Amino acid sequence: MISKDTKKELNFLKKMFSMPPQTTLGIQKILKIDPLTGEAEVKYRARKNMCHSGNIVQGGFITGWLDAVMALACMGRVGANTLVLSLEIKTTFIRKVLPKPVIVSGKVIKAGKSIAFLEGEIIDEENNILAKGNQTVKLISNFYNNSL
Repeated sequence: MISKDTKKELNFLKKMFSMPPQTTLGIQKILKIDPLTGEAEVKYRARKNMCHSGNIVQGGFITGWLDAVMALACMGRVGANTLVLSLEIKTTFIRKVLPKPVIVSGKVIKAGKSIAFLEGEIIDEENNILAKGNQTVKLISNFYNNSL
């Protein structure tokens, strides 16, 4: 059973991810935030202006999706009041990403008091892996407390 505080934090995260820069990145819907497992899933869809030659989504947007969903998974796990700052991020582009719906998942591999290790993946509607990412992040606790 999820506590009232956890529900409040999840609602805060859903609200945060329904505003810019997420709307700029083409977020369509948060599908999952699991505070127990440290996992999140979000549906995105690129617009034509996010593409380059041959209608392929530009890599910066792909990396932005991975970064955002990995951070969402982390905030769901360690607390919505935590600022998640990327220290390093690696994106592996496996297949071209077209301006169609994709599911971006993120998960916490390990989280300490000030550092966390995260992984992410993008799949298309046919369940093909399009890109993977991993990152190391700095955690700053009690950053959003006045907003919760």
